Amino acid sequence: MPDVGRTHAPEPRQRWRILFRRDEDARFLAHLDAMKLWERALRRAGIPVARTEGMSPRPRIVFAAPLPLGMLAEREIVDIVLSERLTIADMRRRLERDLPHGFSLVDLHDVWLHAPAVAAQLAGATYRLDVASRAPGPPLRAAEVGEAVAALLAADRLDRERRKEKRIVRYDLRPLIVGIEVLRWDEDGGGGGGAANGGAVAAAGDATRGTVGGGTGTLRVDLRHSQDEGTGRPDEVVAALGDVLGRDLAVTQGVRERLTLVEGAD
Repeated sequence: MPDVGRTHAPEPRQRWRILFRRDEDARFLAHLDAMKLWERALRRAGIPVARTEGMSPRPRIVFAAPLPLGMLAEREIVDIVLSERLTIADMRRRLERDLPHGFSLVDLHDVWLHAPAVAAQLAGATYRLDVASRAPGPPLRAAEVGEAVAALLAADRLDRERRKEKRIVRYDLRPLIVGIEVLRWDEDGGGGGGAANGGAVAAAGDATRGTVGGGTGTLRVDLRHSQDEGTGRPDEVVAALGDVLGRDLAVTQGVRERLTLVEGAD
């Protein structure tokens, strides 16, 4: 007896690993909305995206990791499986012409069709974060911030709490931190550079304007993604740093610089 309503998708023929950038025009786009825009854009570009089989077939488009709302990005990763083969020149031309507004192509690779899902290969992420003190106070010296970073990295445990749905989850943040680097620190809070746009504090930092009194700076934070222990969050690292300093620190602008895959998966 035939499977009523079940579709039989064409055989997958090719997998492309796409590296892309997300800029200001798309930074407040939710992940599900971004996925819909990508699906629509790929259809418009005439790219033959393969579909899953079953009662509700879906395009075979897999993002390595969702982007936090408001976060810019420089080298995100998405895998796209095709039902027909395309040359790299043709694929590049179609993507550059039709990617959704606010996204741009960085690079692309023709990868092994039967490789594990890219999300399962995710090992970590690197963030560049503009931070500021949310309450007036004596200026934080760059040396103090450096010492606090060193103390954070030397800690055996960093017990934190995270709300998950309707319950509080307690976890150890320390194993999820690979490294923290202070790229700059301005004791007068004036800024000089910035995570994304030459020092301009974007909309995400509006809540801290007028209250910054302890200095501002930019950090680079490397975080680990673990299938067992979870994923490190940059805002939690900044909050933990603030606890060491005895200050309420906030992220005013953030950029995910790159995602790291397990060795051999790039």
